[in-house]
Amino acid sequence: MSKLYVGNLPTEVTENELKQLFLENCIACSGVLLKRGGYAFVDCPEQSLADRAIDKLNGKLEKRIYDIFVI
Repeated sequence: MSKLYVGNLPTEVTENELKQLFLENCIACSGVLLKRGGYAFVDCPEQSLADRAIDKLNGKLEKRIYDIFVI
């Protein structure tokens, strides 16, 4: 399992919206922990899914530059 840090999120984003974003990009995640301050931790069951999330989502989303990396 790989844990991703997702930063620079809008303060109004919900865990469900973040899960949906990953699903829309064909990235299955097993858990999302949203924290105050515009960041979250996302569990990916496989390293290949974590790598895909970084490739597809890091710095490329809806008018914001999101920070996504494995921790």
